Amino acid sequence: MKNPRITPEEVEIIKSAQAGNISAFNKLFHRYKGFVDTILYYYLKDMDEAKDITNIVFLKVYEKLSQFTDYDSFGGWLRILTNRTAIDYLRSVKNHAKPVGEESERLSLASSISSDEDDLVNRLAYERILEEFEKFPAHMKQILELFYVNNMTVVQISEALRIPTGTIKSILSRTRKQIKKSFNQN
Repeated sequence: MKNPRITPEEVEIIKSAQAGNISAFNKLFHRYKGFVDTILYYYLKDMDEAKDITNIVFLKVYEKLSQFTDYDSFGGWLRILTNRTAIDYLRSVKNHAKPVGEESERLSLASSISSDEDDLVNRLAYERILEEFEKFPAHMKQILELFYVNNMTVVQISEALRIPTGTIKSILSRTRKQIKKSFNQN
């Protein structure tokens, strides 16, 4: 499925939605709802479930829209956000699947405790990684935030910052190594 083409009118709708216009955001929702439903159906194989998750995707769009700047790639940005939401959803469903059998209650309790511990560990690790971001120079920190926090692709970052993709990949690789080294030392 190709990303929908963006018209100048849609760019104005996006900008208006970014400014807080709910009517404009509703237009975006209705314009791209089918696109998001189709992507989610590919992952979930259940249209009712896909339509439920579509609402979560658009909640994320609403939260992140103010940070969006590359209007020509709105469809690509929306596709990436949708893909990541679907994958996160599938992981959560997989992690919360109910076991079958006599010990299901004990296993369910153990998995919920483990899940809570995993959530805490993941949250602490995420916070620690964000702290590590602060140690990098501003230009590197900007790339890290766009990639990890705003979920932009290397190509989108390259276009937004006018930096070659190879440079961005190199910075991401070096910073990953430095963060990993920092984690291993502590």
